[in-house]
Order: sequence, then structure tokens, then C-alpha cells
Amino acid sequence: MLPFIRKQAFLVFAFIMTVPLWGGLSCTPATPATVRIGYLLGDLHQLPFFVAQDKGFFKDEGINVQVAGPFDAGPAEMDALAANQLDMGYVGIAPSVLAAARKIDLSIISGVNLEGSALATEIGINSVADLKSKKVATPAPGSIQYVMLGMLLSQNSLSFSDLDLFPGTIKPPDMPQSLQTGRISGYFVWEPFVAKSVVGGYGKALVESKEIWPGHPCCVVVTRNDFALKNDNTVAAVIRAHRKAVQFITDNPADAKTIAQKWTRLDAAIIDNAFTRVKYTYALSKDDVKRFAREIISLGESGTIKPIITAGDVPDLDAFVDKVVDLQYIQR
Repeated sequence: MLPFIRKQAFLVFAFIMTVPLWGGLSCTPATPATVRIGYLLGDLHQLPFFVAQDKGFFKDEGINVQVAGPFDAGPAEMDALAANQLDMGYVGIAPSVLAAARKIDLSIISGVNLEGSALATEIGINSVADLKSKKVATPAPGSIQYVMLGMLLSQNSLSFSDLDLFPGTIKPPDMPQSLQTGRISGYFVWEPFVAKSVVGGYGKALVESKEIWPGHPCCVVVTRNDFALKNDNTVAAVIRAHRKAVQFITDNPADAKTIAQKWTRLDAAIIDNAFTRVKYTYALSKDDVKRFAREIISLGESGTIKPIITAGDVPDLDAFVDKVVDLQYIQR
């Protein structure tokens, strides 16, 4: 009886050992997860997204990116997120904080870049005070550039009422030409649209955003919370690809500039000039997000800018930031 039991046991063991191999031969590859990701038109700040696409980092992580947009400005992208037209987005910190304060259920999950914007003016403008009563353009109210211009004016004892302001009426890609033709005297925008007028010789970067707030956060990655709840591993995979892209830019700046040219279709000289103002990082600081929200509230209360977020919208700023900023994906 004992030999029979040993024989049966051997046969069961042999069968179990062959199951993984047999199953592995018969299974089909997992279907890539599709993620709708938005970004801003011609925005050099969001180069990590272009790099991750170009180098196949998303595909390496099993992600099929369905591009949503591009959008002219961050507030429009956040409207699309709220309308369930995209799952994740590369966008400025200001519109993402504004959207969260308006109860859009999103999380900020990674940094993208620091600094990288500037006040571009015609050659004859030599100070911020010279812009009094002049025509100045910004992206839509709620954009980071709109807020940064408010911070700059406040630092110079001015407000939006001292300018002839065009917020959101001129698209960022059209701002350099509007400056060149004399339609406006200045504009505050992201790169590469500052560099375009500087390299063109008809404008200059009067004040860079790093002079207003050194190392300030700029673009971030956001996701809808309902999407992240159902697709946690997919969101984590997107951030892994994003981190690879940021590291690629750091390690291979020349190759990264070539990819930037491919996606923006701009001359190398413009890309080179713009790169002097942008710092790429996936790092994200709750303290920086908190400070930015506080600046927006303060500028609105002082009358420097049109109120965007009020203290009533976020009565407990610490709790608000703790809820909105989710660091788990960059900490994994």
C-alpha cells in the first residue's frame, strides 16, 4: 500500500509543478490600461509628458495614453477633468488648487517643474512701474501666471487695476506676436513663449518668476479621485513613467531639448533660452502648495487680483492641503 501512496503523491507533485508552465504558455498578454491624460498647448513645463511619450516610458509601464487636449490654459483643463473628459492631467498648481477648492474631487500627486515663467515686455519697458496703464496679457484668471503677476504687482505696491489687463483673452501661443505688433506692452506666461520674444529680439524677460518666489512650484500631475480609487496601480504606473522622464531630462538635456523641438516645433535657440528658466522635478511639497493657496487668498482679499479662492472656500487650509496633496505615488 505504501509504494502506491508514494507513487500517487509523486504524480500529484509532478502535475502541480507543470501547471505554472502550462498556464504560462496558454495565457495572453495583459491588455494595456488606457488613461486619458491632458496637458497644455506648447507648454515646455510639461516636457516630462512629451519625453515619456517619445521614449516609450508609458508603454513600458503598461499604459496606453489617450491624449486629451491640448488645452489653452489650466482652468479649461480642470473643467475637462471635472466633466470626466480626462483621468489625469499635467497642469499648473494654481488651477488645480482652485479646482479642488471648488469641490472638484481631485488629488495633486506629483510635481513636474519649478519656476519657468516670466513677465515679457517690449524693449522700452524698464521697470514694473513702467507698465502702469499699459496693456498686459495673462492666461485665464486662475492660472499660475495670473497669480504670479498679482504677486509681482503687490511687491511693487501695484494691483491689476493699475494695468490695462487682458486675462485669458489672448492665447499664450499668440502673446509673442501680440507683443511684436504692439497690441500689448507685456505678458506674463510660461515657457517657451517668453523665450520666443526674447530670441526674436522684440521683447525681453523683465522679471522671471524665480525672482518673485525662488523655487516656486509650477506644474503638477493631478488625477480624479474616483479614477485613482478604481485604478490605483495604473496611476502608480503613470507616475513611475513620469519619474523616468524627469530623470531622463536631468541626465540627457541635449536629447530632451531635441524632443522638446519635436513636440513644440520651435527653433533650438528658443528651446535653449527657455531651458535657462525651467527646473524639472517630480518632488512635491505640501508646504509650497499651502503657501501658494495662502498667496491666492491674500491677493484676492487685498484687492490686488480678482478673488479666486477665499478663506470661506478653505476655512482650514492645513486640512485642505492634506486632503488634496497625495504623496503616496511618488513615495512608493
